[in-house]
Amino acid sequence: MPKKRKNRGRHKGDKGKEPMVYCDNCGKLVPRSKAVRVTVPYSPVPGDLARELEKQGAIVPRYYVTKTYCINCAIYLGGILKVRSEDERKKKAALSRAPIRRESVTAPSASKPAQTQTQTSAPPSTTQGMQESTTKS
Repeated sequence: MPKKRKNRGRHKGDKGKEPMVYCDNCGKLVPRSKAVRVTVPYSPVPGDLARELEKQGAIVPRYYVTKTYCINCAIYLGGILKVRSEDERKKKAALSRAPIRRESVTAPSASKPAQTQTQTSAPPSTTQGMQESTTKS
């Protein structure tokens, strides 16, 4: 019988057994690599009240809650995953992720090239002096 997915729907690769986790929605036991984990911000204060409190300068706490779902709950109840056709499943396109933040590289200022020129000009003169001293002996 052909298999539907190359990785059999798991992320573990060739690691052997792994721990089982419970689905937070239905309570089903699911292998950890097969479970879908979602981190959602949670606030104990309702949204409209939180906006008004923030306008007045109050700090409204937000907690991040990580929930674990089985595949069925992630697709049908949570709306986290979507059912894809066979062609879409076979595509190697990466899933959308948050962009990686990198430090911006700034152009060197006018004073930095002068420092590098003096540093680069100094070593050749020392190497010439070393060559002269080696030729004298």
